[in-house]
Parts: sequence; C-alpha cells; structure tokens
Amino acid sequence: MEKSSQNVTQPSVSVNPNPESSFKAQGRRHLIKAAGLVGIFTLTSRILGLIRDIVSANRYGTSWHWDVFLFAFMLPNFLRRIVGEGALASAFIPVYTEILNQKGREEAFRFANLIVTLSACFLAVFSLAMEGLLGLGLSFLPDSGRLSLVFDLLRFFIPYLYLISLFAMGMGILNCHQHFLAPSLGPVILDLFWIAGILWIVPWVQSGGRVVELRWLAGVIMLSGIAQVAAQIPPLYRLGFRLQWIWNFRDAGLLKTARLFLPTVLGFAVVQINLLVDSSMSFMIGPGANSSLWYGNRIMQFPLGVFAIAMGTALLPALSHQRAQKDLAAARKTLSFALRSIFLIILPCTVGLVVLSQPIVQLLFERGEFDAASTGRAAAVLAAYSLGLFAYSGQKIITSAFYAVQDTRTPLKIAVIALISNVALNFIFMRPFQEAGLALSTTLSGTLQFSLLVFFYHRKIAAFPLREVFVSFGRIFASSLAMGLAAAGVYQGFVRSLPGTTLFNFLFQVFGTILISVVAYGLFCILFRVSELGEFWRGLQKKEGRGPLPLP
Repeated sequence: MEKSSQNVTQPSVSVNPNPESSFKAQGRRHLIKAAGLVGIFTLTSRILGLIRDIVSANRYGTSWHWDVFLFAFMLPNFLRRIVGEGALASAFIPVYTEILNQKGREEAFRFANLIVTLSACFLAVFSLAMEGLLGLGLSFLPDSGRLSLVFDLLRFFIPYLYLISLFAMGMGILNCHQHFLAPSLGPVILDLFWIAGILWIVPWVQSGGRVVELRWLAGVIMLSGIAQVAAQIPPLYRLGFRLQWIWNFRDAGLLKTARLFLPTVLGFAVVQINLLVDSSMSFMIGPGANSSLWYGNRIMQFPLGVFAIAMGTALLPALSHQRAQKDLAAARKTLSFALRSIFLIILPCTVGLVVLSQPIVQLLFERGEFDAASTGRAAAVLAAYSLGLFAYSGQKIITSAFYAVQDTRTPLKIAVIALISNVALNFIFMRPFQEAGLALSTTLSGTLQFSLLVFFYHRKIAAFPLREVFVSFGRIFASSLAMGLAAAGVYQGFVRSLPGTTLFNFLFQVFGTILISVVAYGLFCILFRVSELGEFWRGLQKKEGRGPLPLP
C-alpha cells in the first residue's frame, strides 16, 4: 500500500519489434527481465527521490509549513493514482492487450486515441472547475493559516494533476508494447526539478518567507509535469502512435473499459481515501506528525518501488496477454513465480529496515532543521511501515492478477474492508504510539487485505499455488530472520569499534552492516534450501535454467 507522492514508477526500451506475439512464449526470464528493467530505472528515481528528501529535510525538517506542503502535494497525486495511472491504466491495459492480440496494432491505436481523447477532455474540465473553486475559496480565507496555504498550493498542483494523468495514459500504451524507459523517466524528472527548486530557486526568493518559498517550489513541480509528458512523445512516435481526436461513445472497447473502470476507480479511491485519512488524522497528533509519516514512508517505498511495483508493472501486461491467449496454466505459474520472487527480495528488506531503522534515518536526514527528535519519530514510523512490506508487495501482485482477468469488483470489496479496519485501528493505536500508530494500522490492515485477496483469488478465479508459495515464504522468512540477527550483531560491533557521530563512521556502520547482511542472507538461503534464489538468478541470464540451483 503506497503512501508516497509518486509512485512510481515505470520504464521503455524496445524489447521486441513484434509485441503482439512477444508474450506467446512468456516465461520466467521474460518476466524477470521486464521487471528488472522497470526496477533499474525505478532504482534511479528512488535514489534521486532520497536525495530530494534529504535536501527537503535539511531545509524544512518537520515544520508545520512542510506538513501542509506535503498534504497539498498528496491531494492531486491521490487523484492521479485513482484516475490516471491507477484505475484507468488497470481498466485500459487488459482491454488494449485483448484488442492488440485479436485485431492488431492499428485497431489498438484507434482504441487508445479514443480513451486519450475522452480522458483529456474530462480532465481539462475537472481542472478548470477546481481552479475556479480554489480561487473562490481563497477569497473567503484569511491571508495566513494552514488552510489558505493548502488552497494556494493546490492552484499549482491541479495543473500538475492534468499533466501527470496524460503521462499515465502514455505510460499504459508504452508498457503494453514492452517499452519501459520513457515512463520511468517521470519520477526522475520530478525529482530533478524538485531538487533544483530547493537548491537554486528557493534561496533566490527566501526573503519572502516560507510561504513564498513553497509557492515557487509548487510552480517548479508544475513545470516538471510538462517535461514528463514531453519525454513520452518520441517513443510513442517511434512506436507508430499518432494522436487523433476520436469520438465514439458506442465503441465496444470503450464500453468494456467503462464497465471495468467504475469498480476499479472505486477500488483505487478507497485506497487513496485510506491514505488521505491517515494524513488528515496526523494533524490531530501535532506538528511534525505528517512529515514524519512522509519521511518514514519514503524510505519504505524504496524497496517497494524498486522491486514490487516494478514486478507488478511487468506482470499486468504479461497476465493480460496470457489471459487473451487463454493460457491459464502459464498465468498460474507466472503469478506463483512473481510472488516467490518478490518475497525473496522484500522479506530481507523488511527485516533490515526494522533492525536498522534508527541509523538509516539518522544517516539520511539528521542535519539542518531535521534534529534528533525528528529522527526518532521518523525511525519509529519506518519500522512500523516496514513490517507490512510483504503485504503491500503481495497486494500489487494479486491485484494485477484480478485485473488481468477483468475482475475489478473483488479487489474493491476487499479494499473497503481494509479501509474500515484501518480507520478503526488508527483510533486504537494513534494515542499510545502517535504517528507510528498510524503506520502500524496501515501495516495490519494491509496484511488483512493481502490475505483476503489471496483467499478470494484461490476461491473465485483459479487454484492458487498455496503450498508452493507458503513453503517458499517460510524458508525465505527463516533466512531473513537469521540475517536480521546477524545484522544486529554486526552493527553493534561496528558501533563499538567506531564510536562517534562523524559522517564516515555512520557510512561505514550502516553500509558495512548492509553489505555483510547481503552476503549472510545468500548463505542462509543456501542453508535453508531457498530454490527461488537460483531461479531468480537464472532468470537474469540469457538462457533459462533447467533445474534448481544445486544445494547441499
């Protein structure tokens, strides 16, 4: 379950000149390489995102101004995830791939132009209406205060919503044709503009105060939306896509997409409402709570975005093609392998982030306006969020499997249950644990959601490989716990041998522990006979292996 501003996300390199047939021999190697390509560029964006957050934390820390800015930035991004890269992409991709397989590229492009035409017009009307309402609201609000600042910033972020939604539609088309580079540049461009804004634009206007600084930063972010859309034009043109205005409300593909879109948009809306509720409730705790949620979540999103979202991005087109070809056995194997591969990477990340939450936050953010108290709050949030990494990752995979078979209602119903449970748990845990309680509630409700998705997929859609996945989970979890114990011991040894708070000591303590932990994890995987390690490695090679990794 994502709480970051951009998810992120998705990359475009031509893999096959004939994408209509590229999935006929869909296998593990293809899925891993597609997810790996997404992951490589997502990793780049995540690294830039961390630099962006370091720069932001240094200047604004956990101040109330930054709380408000992040809240205002979340609102249009929630709508983007619902309308753009979320529901529309999830309803569009299965129908588009079906048309691509059955009727060819020309008919698929015609359908894509129809969706782009209608979506662009709707978003334009919505954006203009929101701008008018925000301007009207500002006329009745005092010049200072949190609510007026939210309204003021939203006037910059609403145009960004329009631009990034267009970007998401282009991303869906490119991903269906196995182009992953250009879509991945979106968050990279955002991060570069954001960093440049804080380092060069904000100091130029700092004499006007924090509010003026944040207005200019919001304007820079709006400009990044233009650059993101422009980055997709060349690959779409090379693909053969030409933008045309098409109106046909009786189109069969449009009607099918509309039937899928409504429950899908409601499902994504529930998820985003969940996040919005958490962010809103953080203001009940006091200044710094929303910023602490942001920083902790941003670190947790690093492995989630690089691996789980990358795998889900590659998985939805793959499963959609397999469904269009009625190859249910291949789809079942693909889903099982995707989950086991994700657990192989995500579970050790979970343990590592919990064990090293305090030093990681301290190393990344504790400077400038971000003090030791801010570190403690963000580290507690990071640990609580990280406990649910396996559930957030699994949600992305299983939900993609539901959407691939064009079942959007079941994930919606389960998301509603998760929303209700999250709100209830917020009230239980918020008082004793503050903002970390909100993160813990998200973890518990996310685990419930993942469990229900697996149960109903197994019951309604297809026989889920429960035993295979659970045995794999148990072995990987045991390897991860053993690695965590080793990491805790190694870190304490480094602290005793290199006492002090210098940057060099921190770097050596944290990265030295991580490197040794990675080696230890590999050894424990061999000890516990985790065969997925060999399968995953072979999937990265040019030739697929024939048997399991030789284990003692």
